[in-house]
Amino acid sequence: MQLRHLRYFVAAAEEENFGRASERLHVTRPAVSQIIADLERELGTPVFERLSHGVRLTAAGRALLPELKRITNDVDEAMALARRVSQGKSGRLDIGYGALTLMHSLFCQAVKGYHQVCPDVTLALLELPGADLPCALAEKRIDGAFMHFGPARTLPGKDGSLPSWGTPDRKDLTLEWVPIQTSRVGIVVPVDHQLAQRNSVSLADLACEDLVDAPRSSSSLRQGAIRKMCQKAGFEPRVVQEVETVPALLNLVSARVGIGFAVSGANFTYPAGLRVVPLSDVTEPATFVFAWTKQRGSPALNRMIDVIQALAPALLRAREPIRISRARSSSAS
Repeated sequence: MQLRHLRYFVAAAEEENFGRASERLHVTRPAVSQIIADLERELGTPVFERLSHGVRLTAAGRALLPELKRITNDVDEAMALARRVSQGKSGRLDIGYGALTLMHSLFCQAVKGYHQVCPDVTLALLELPGADLPCALAEKRIDGAFMHFGPARTLPGKDGSLPSWGTPDRKDLTLEWVPIQTSRVGIVVPVDHQLAQRNSVSLADLACEDLVDAPRSSSSLRQGAIRKMCQKAGFEPRVVQEVETVPALLNLVSARVGIGFAVSGANFTYPAGLRVVPLSDVTEPATFVFAWTKQRGSPALNRMIDVIQALAPALLRAREPIRISRARSSSAS
């Protein structure tokens, strides 16, 4: 028994006429008669009484009709769902992000915009330490990720090489991405701090300052680039506290435990009472991107990419591949 047997039977039962059923199904009347005859042969019993001006269901046909209508309706719903998923209008999308992403205006706009264009897609947002995002992409725990790369760890050029951040031992992982914003690194201080009113500060200005560091953030001293710059400026950074996340760093800066490194740029909003002052002698940028694995593309993900590109056309560029290599190590947040 094939699906068309069920559809022909339902149409003939509802129309009570093979001719009208054939018009409804856009087939010939003999085709309907043949399919019904095949169905009756397979069942071993008539399902229609043939009348002079139409047909009427037998007892077997009356018992069969609601069951076959349920089956055909289920099939129609399943096919409609498959079409919606293929168009990115249904399904599930898992997106990862680091804590710093919450401070960028595009994130909230992207989530809101995606809900508007894809209301039937389940959008699951997973906050992870930035250093864990590449691994989560590699393990297919997420479909895409908002990621930040700090000084000396900015995105590559056309060659596409990027380190793996401890991703599982496997073949090189290829990412695709859209850049969202390139910013500078600064120092975050309370608004009444002696450095807060400066337009910029140099690393040498931090020689006597207590520092709070988030080792897994994009602007961490642990990356080595900023630490080396401090040493070149003539001092060893005095870290008095290490924390897990950027929000924890900001809380301790607010509590005047110390000051810390942070991304400085338009579209980043920090808590009231804090100010990020650009560092004049850290010229290498910090980069904010949305990335996904080349092997993980989906219609739902493509719609998210379209939303992000539409929100910030002046900030975004064409997609380019990233090839993650196991040869080096790095951090993102």
